[in-house]
Amino acid sequence: NTGRKLEEIGFKGSFTNGDSLNASTMRFELEQFSARPEAGTFSGKLVVQNFNAPDIDMNLLSDFDLDYLAGFFGLEELSGLDGRVALTMNFHDIIDFEHPERAIQQMNESYFTELLIENLTFASPDLDAPIRDLDVKATWQGHAAQIDLLHLQYGGSDLNISGHVSDLPAIMHHSDIPVSCDLDIRSSRLDLREITGYSKDTLAGVDEELQDLALQLRFNASARAFTESPYLPMGEFFIDQLNVKAKHYPHHLHDFRADVLISETDFKVIDFTGVIDQSDFHFDGRLENYAIWFSDKMVGDTHVEFDLMSKHLHFDNLFTYKGDRFVPEEYRHEEAENVKLHGDVRMHFIDSLQGIDLTLDHFSGKVKAHHLAFKDFSGEVSYQPAALDVRNFGGKMGHSDFRIDLHYALLPNTTAPSQLKIRGKHLDMDELLEEQAKATAPEAVAAAASSTPNPAATSAHDEVFSLYDFDFIDMDMAFDLGHFNYHHHDLANFKASARMRKGHVIHLDRMDFDAAGGHFDIKGKLSGEDKQHIYFEPDVQLTNVDLDKFMVKFENFGQDHLVAENVHGKCTTHITGKVHLHADMVPKLDDSEIVMDVLLLNGRLENYEPILAMAEYFQNKDLTKIYFDTLSNTITMRNEIIDIPRMTINSSIGFMEIKGKQHMNDAMDMDYVIGIPWRLIGEVAGTKLFGRKKNEPETNDEMIYRRENERLVYIKMTGNPDDFKIALTRKSKS
Repeated sequence: NTGRKLEEIGFKGSFTNGDSLNASTMRFELEQFSARPEAGTFSGKLVVQNFNAPDIDMNLLSDFDLDYLAGFFGLEELSGLDGRVALTMNFHDIIDFEHPERAIQQMNESYFTELLIENLTFASPDLDAPIRDLDVKATWQGHAAQIDLLHLQYGGSDLNISGHVSDLPAIMHHSDIPVSCDLDIRSSRLDLREITGYSKDTLAGVDEELQDLALQLRFNASARAFTESPYLPMGEFFIDQLNVKAKHYPHHLHDFRADVLISETDFKVIDFTGVIDQSDFHFDGRLENYAIWFSDKMVGDTHVEFDLMSKHLHFDNLFTYKGDRFVPEEYRHEEAENVKLHGDVRMHFIDSLQGIDLTLDHFSGKVKAHHLAFKDFSGEVSYQPAALDVRNFGGKMGHSDFRIDLHYALLPNTTAPSQLKIRGKHLDMDELLEEQAKATAPEAVAAAASSTPNPAATSAHDEVFSLYDFDFIDMDMAFDLGHFNYHHHDLANFKASARMRKGHVIHLDRMDFDAAGGHFDIKGKLSGEDKQHIYFEPDVQLTNVDLDKFMVKFENFGQDHLVAENVHGKCTTHITGKVHLHADMVPKLDDSEIVMDVLLLNGRLENYEPILAMAEYFQNKDLTKIYFDTLSNTITMRNEIIDIPRMTINSSIGFMEIKGKQHMNDAMDMDYVIGIPWRLIGEVAGTKLFGRKKNEPETNDEMIYRRENERLVYIKMTGNPDDFKIALTRKSKS
């Protein structure tokens, strides 16, 4: 029917069922078979004995023009077929249908095959592009198979393969004999879009193009593993070299090497190294129960262990594809150095992912964006659809050495709050947030203030990153730190518990620590609808705090001031009220109310200008350093005005009564009434009237106490520390 004719065809054959008259003694023989078609030569011999376990002996020699063969066999689906195929084969083997793996063990096979294909070209409707210039030279000698050359062009792609298989019959017979194989694959261009039939609409295929591919592979496995492994061939596989460039992943992958061990259940990667542009890596890993990834219905557990090291990682080298950078903008040019990472992941499936357990045994490294290196980080992370749990996660960064425990609820209708615990020897927030700390340093704030003359302008304290930039969730928090450094304050034995709630509210149930030589117990409520409206309602107890070591910073109209520049001593105070805070938690006193029950012991007042201005009332007294034993009062501050009720102070220059108001505005305006004993006034008058010689100021540090029924003269002091007036006045009634 093909219209082709054969010339000089001939053969000699025979068949017998043998002495036993069954399949075991059957013999078929075809000898002197030859044919010379119009364009090619074919000759051969075939002998088959024992049809139960056939002993096959075959010799074949062929050399065909493929265009002729296509017409002869009616291969109409192939078009443009051209080229030459030459095949020489000597084959002698036994095929045991019931136990094929035993056949190769029963005799010494005789194999020789040589395949030569030259300039093969054809097209097919099943192919997206024609195959051109297919050249193959392969030999099979004994057990070993050698591909000296396999070259083809498919559309715009080219491929060159050479390789060697140590025992091809062992693979054919499904035996347990060890087999080795190596392949050398090279290509100047592989258009995966064309090869895989990529479609943008259906997302079928692969949208990528590879250039300058050089790949060397080796396999060591049992012959049976190549044909009978249910998922992956079991054995040891090597990547001896991988070099390639990609179009959409615009990076140069080079010097890739790996050793992969595959068992029936596990997948192990040993010494996987390589370089992506300037980024290097060294990876070891193990995957247990990899079969789960090949199942349509994933049920069971799988385990991944990994060990990653890198001297240098450029995020741009790793996370850029088709011009997109798959990292946040601030980290796109990030670099990491001396990275060491070891851990394992366990995943649990019941139809879908039900949980992930990550154990991080070690992580260390240094990133360019942060001045501190990560050291000895470790911890555990568990994910379930209902919650994310972090246990004992932490390490060292600079002076900080801390651990974090977190339970984070993921379901929207969860009634139980999330939980956060931070503990450790040291947490130095100033060091960890160095860049933010620079932005809020006194000189930065002062510069911002000097460049903003409008008093109502937004303060630099509100321009910084704040906790209130985040949406709040329901979370209970606890802290237990040996040292907590924040805004240059070293808080020792820091312990705190708090409850964060939606609506930007934090209930501070407890915060106590040692600082400034004393102890602090703080409770309160922190709330704010936005960064500009943060309020703290405190209940604070200070015990034996050394004012020399304690400075309270506050801000008004862009200017920073320091309280306790002139006052020294041991302070015990109970503070309540409502304090308006800036984003950086610095108090804004023009919109605050504070009540302080103050007890100051063994105090000292140094170089206080208003007192120095009263020198004429305290002849022969050293006013630069005044000692007093006890100061006790309830002081109220509302809207920047400190109200000081009348109190008596026994001091080294004499006792005094003080009452008045102090404005905490930019000028620090004051309005005080000070009562001084008449006897001091008498001493001054005597000096003026009788010209007594002034003595050198006394340096006596002993306290002078108020005498019974002692009369006082009152002095009114108004103005500010730099410009004030002093005048006699009457005692106020209050």
